[in-house]
Formats: sequence, structure tokens, C-alpha cells
Amino acid sequence: MTGLNIPSLKNHLTERRERLQETIKYVSDPVKLYSLLQQVDSALERIDSGSYGICDVCHDPIESERLIINPLLTVCLDHLNQQQRKALEQDLELAIKIQRNLLPENNLSVNGWEFSYHYSPAGTVSGDFCDFVKLDDQSVLFVLGDVSGKGISASLMMSHLHALIRSLLSFNLPVNEIVTRANRLFCESTLSTHYATMVFGKANRAGNIEICIAGHNPPLLIKNGEVDILTATGVPVGLFCQSEYEPVNVNLQKGSSLILYTDGLTEASVNEVEYGEGRLREQLIKSGDSSAKSIIDDIISDHKSFLKDSLPFDDITITVMTKN
Repeated sequence: MTGLNIPSLKNHLTERRERLQETIKYVSDPVKLYSLLQQVDSALERIDSGSYGICDVCHDPIESERLIINPLLTVCLDHLNQQQRKALEQDLELAIKIQRNLLPENNLSVNGWEFSYHYSPAGTVSGDFCDFVKLDDQSVLFVLGDVSGKGISASLMMSHLHALIRSLLSFNLPVNEIVTRANRLFCESTLSTHYATMVFGKANRAGNIEICIAGHNPPLLIKNGEVDILTATGVPVGLFCQSEYEPVNVNLQKGSSLILYTDGLTEASVNEVEYGEGRLREQLIKSGDSSAKSIIDDIISDHKSFLKDSLPFDDITITVMTKN
């Protein structure tokens, strides 16, 4: 089907099925989760039978963009009634406006750092988020995260988590304590099926960075022409309410960069071959001590060259911080 990467879609649905099966064990009233599991099983069966993406009513293809947002759909837009279509359009328009307004200003130079980001939803809205916050003590807080799922529900959870983090900044807490509290609040205020991977940190003018990595793709460092990796310091937020997080401390000299990204970048695939962290690291070595914006431009150019005519299956967000 045009625009759909069926192998990646099947992997995504299989992972969702496994998470649902695990979550059901710990929920006292799992009726809704069983219903969702049945929908996932049905979608996987349609993939195996070759009928996935076909409208149950007219037997024409369902719109690829809608399936990317919600792979469990079974009818095309033509068979939504007028009221449903109008409500869908209004919801999407509002969601787009809200999400765009949450993004920070791009290509900033703040407190000794250059910040740039690339934000590209796979569908109309995204579960990815990023932010930069300038502090009075000549430092900068930064965050990049990826909420599980896609579409409107993921974007709502993204907005909720983003607001929780912002609300905690006024308490002047250590980096790991902000992540610990955000995890507890997110866990207590959402369904057990919702979680998010996240990188949260603080960078000062001297180049010192304190960073927490909550189950997220490992951040990459460009230092002296080499690429280093930072590993996770905790589980994704929202899984376990009592989780705690330990920070990692690094120092970057002038011209060095920190690269954060969501898994939509490295897990994008063509003919079941992923773009992968290895290719990303090779590209970063080529970029070297370029500006933050140039590094992002190089990554996007290489990623598009890899995908060719294929569409990304997942949201992609990249943040680059370069020491001035």
C-alpha cells in the first residue's frame, strides 16, 4: 500500500500487543484493554491475510495518512458520517495549533549554547516534544521526549507531560528530582498503557551538562571528531510510579555537540533495513564540529536519501546543542 511500511507497521502492532498483554496482568478491570487487544489482533490478522488497509464498507483503500496515525482503523473517510467528519476536522485543526504553539523558538543562541531542532510528525499531530528554557543562573534546561502511541491520544499525553515538566521548573529542583517527580505525577494521572521515553538535562555556560535519560534512545556526543554515546539512567516515565533517576555529568568544549533524537529517526526502514544508529553516527562524524543547524540539515538530508520515496512511519524529532 502506497506510503505504508507494512513490515514496520507489523512490528509496531506486535510490540503494542505485547505491552497490552503485560499491562492486563496488573489492571483490576481490563475490559477496555481486552477490547483494544482484540483490535490489535484483528489488524495483525488483516496484515497476514493481505486485506489490511481495506475499508470494511466499500472495500477501497483506507487513507495511508490516517492509518499511520491510527493503524487500527477499519473504514475510510468516505464512510464517516458528516457530523463525524466535521468533528474530526475541528479536533485536528485545534490539535495542530496547540502542538505547534508548544514548540520553542528554533535556532537559538543562549547562555553559551546554540540550539536547533527538527520536528516532523508522521501524521497530523505527534507524540514527540522538545523544549529549551533559559534560566536566570546563566544555564539552560532542555528536554526531548516521545510518548507511546500516535495521533490525537499521543499528542494529548505529550501536552500533559510537557505541562507537568514546566510546572516543576519553578521549584528549582535538581535535574534528576524533576524527572522523578514528573514520572510520579504522569504515572498517577494517566492510564497504565501510557508511558514516555525522555531526555532531560541542564547545561551551563562553562559547558557542563547534567542529564537524565529515561529509557530513551541514547544521546550522542560529538567531541574532537569522535562520536560517544550516553546510556539510559532510568526506565521510561509513567511505567512505575516509584522509579528514581540518576543523572550523568559530561563536559563539552567549544565546537562539541550533544544530539538528541526520537526513535522515528533510527527505526525508519526500507525493505526491512533500518536507518539505524550506526549510519547516524557515521553521518555525525562527517558533520564534525559544524553548527547545530548544519548538523541537523546534514542528518535530514542523509535520512531522506536513505528513505528515497518511502514515508517515515513514526514521528521524528531531533535536537542539537552545540557549545559556542
